[in-house]
Amino acid sequence: MKTVKGLALRSLVFLAIASLYIVTSTAQNSPRPAVEAGKKSSGRTHNLPQDLVVCTGWHALCSASSDCRMNDGTADCDCLRVNENHIVQTSSIQDPLVKHLTDAKCTIAHPCKVDEAPVCQAIKSGQYTVDNTRYRWVSTYSYRGWCRLIQTNLQACDPGAPGYSGDRYWAVCDAAPCTEIENPSNPEKPLSCKCPVVADIPFVGTNGSCTGDNGGIMSSMPAQGWDFVNNTYTFYMPGYEYVYGACAPLRSDLFPPASLLF
Repeated sequence: MKTVKGLALRSLVFLAIASLYIVTSTAQNSPRPAVEAGKKSSGRTHNLPQDLVVCTGWHALCSASSDCRMNDGTADCDCLRVNENHIVQTSSIQDPLVKHLTDAKCTIAHPCKVDEAPVCQAIKSGQYTVDNTRYRWVSTYSYRGWCRLIQTNLQACDPGAPGYSGDRYWAVCDAAPCTEIENPSNPEKPLSCKCPVVADIPFVGTNGSCTGDNGGIMSSMPAQGWDFVNNTYTFYMPGYEYVYGACAPLRSDLFPPASLLF
């Protein structure tokens, strides 16, 4: 179950869709139950790391990467270069020191505000280090292009289902290290991110199918992290309540009869 929770926000479109399985309500800004009078809160629970932290600035975005190339147990995904608020799943941080500092500072009891997490500074300053190599670029999750992506006919892809004919493998790009591509074939995707690969676990088909493009695999998230009926995450994602409304048609909602309101 820990593996399931850790994957759902590691994605590209949906951290990752990113990337749990499922991220609990302890994510940033999610409501936390009040402690009853006369009772002490559970120190063990409140000392747990914050699930999601929000940063500002430049990052790699792999939500539209559906042609990642398998490479010795990982996937090379060509990704966008974006400058806006973005979300990092703390359990996916690959820099050991930065992860330790972030887990220690950003807890359920004392969540970090925007840009307060040590991982934010590491990404901004190019100090994010994986296997003794510093990376200027890191793949995280943001909402760039979301209105177009949400209109895609997202698919529930289950490699274990009878008659399934799609991909078995998919990439999880949250907090993955990235490098610049010299003379990229697609100028809109000038970064290459090295993303972990997951096999034989149900995922979201982010390109309208369960098969990657051009013989590759897609950057995605577990299927159980997405509500296919209501087009929403099944876990708390910072800021999604605003993005969802921004992508909706400009019209009034159906107002229920008064008898149903009271």
